[in-house]
Amino acid sequence: MRASLIAALSLLLSQSAVAGQVPVPSPSPYGSLPAGTMVAQFLRPEVKLLTLKPVLSQDLQGLRVTAGPVTRTFPAWRSISNPTFWPGLAVNDVTGDRHADLVVTLMTDEGTGVAVYDVRVVTLPNLREIAVAPPLPYLRAHVRFGAASLAFRGRVVRLPLPEGAGGPHHARIGDQVRWDVRGGHLMALVEVQKDWAFTGRLVVVYRSQAGQLVPASVTYDPSELK
Repeated sequence: MRASLIAALSLLLSQSAVAGQVPVPSPSPYGSLPAGTMVAQFLRPEVKLLTLKPVLSQDLQGLRVTAGPVTRTFPAWRSISNPTFWPGLAVNDVTGDRHADLVVTLMTDEGTGVAVYDVRVVTLPNLREIAVAPPLPYLRAHVRFGAASLAFRGRVVRLPLPEGAGGPHHARIGDQVRWDVRGGHLMALVEVQKDWAFTGRLVVVYRSQAGQLVPASVTYDPSELK
């Protein structure tokens, strides 16, 4: 599971590089970092993500974003300081206002079978943060989990369970929450777990409403995590 997780994360990093994010040289994992260390960079438009204060623990506590001449600090942002899982950047119009937004993905928890990301969205070029509603309360309110099925939007989806993942317990939201931008939409990708097995994911599509990004719909993707 650990090897497949690392492979999946490597693919996400390579896709980000193609989109404009470039790799950043880094010290050894969990090493101390001085304030102002660049942990992520996007080329066009030029955006840099910097540590806000010296990093002496396993977390980046607070980050600074620079976009051209504009700089803004975000003390509440947190991400794991291991360079393998440093923040990801993407630039896209996810609010539908025809202006570019910066999408920042921050890993907040990782381990064997665990990969949990937070997402932050700020407008470009003025770096105003846009609130993003969390996906899990929405899923718990709109999806019913059965022993081998999901029910939402008036339909029932049978889960493709691997051999040995039966049992009486209901499926649940798993320990992997990732984010993506597809077709100009922000999406949360939340793995479904039955016993030890991940069995597809719930894809939550976001839309802009009253100045924030909120869940608008959910679908089920049965494909294997890649």
